[in-house]
Amino acid sequence: MNFGAAIVYIALFVLTIYNVRRNYHLMKLRSKAKIREPERLSQDEQGKLKGYTADKRKWSILSQLFFFISVFIAFKGTLAQLAFFMDLYTVSIISINNIDIDIIKLLGEPAS
Repeated sequence: MNFGAAIVYIALFVLTIYNVRRNYHLMKLRSKAKIREPERLSQDEQGKLKGYTADKRKWSILSQLFFFISVFIAFKGTLAQLAFFMDLYTVSIISINNIDIDIIKLLGEPAS
């Protein structure tokens, strides 16, 4: 194993741990949140929500692309190449989770 492959494996391990923690945080937010209907949002909040959904759609497409490349590489490539594309997939999933957290915070009941 060379130095570059070791870094890729370590990055995959760290990113996976971080992704699990973000998923847990997202799950807690979803269970506690009192979600408002999108129709009750102000114009500014609706604009932010549209921006979040557009960003989420882009990251979702990118994550699907990285996943399918990873599946292909699992059969044709090396283990280090697979880990690299799984790193990219994990980063895109983390970005999607962060956008979901922002959406839940936006749709949550405002403080009175």
